[in-house]
Amino acid sequence: MEEKLNLSHIKKKKTKSKDPCPICEKDLYFNDKYSQRIGIFDTSSVKHDVMGWACPHCMSEFDIDDNIMYIYGQDSLQGNT
Repeated sequence: MEEKLNLSHIKKKKTKSKDPCPICEKDLYFNDKYSQRIGIFDTSSVKHDVMGWACPHCMSEFDIDDNIMYIYGQDSLQGNT
């Protein structure tokens, strides 16, 4: 029988951000209508479908369901472009 891990001692960092980035935790909230998230579009299709979004602070990329696609961070070449 497998033993379950007790992770109750680990507390998630509380933040005052309304919409924090999952990687750098900087606030992506702009106002009630807009966000600071950068849209990623499929330029190879005619409709230019939205594929995901990127954080403007650390440039990490996420898909539509907020799953991490790429983690760049602020100290990488891609994060500084």
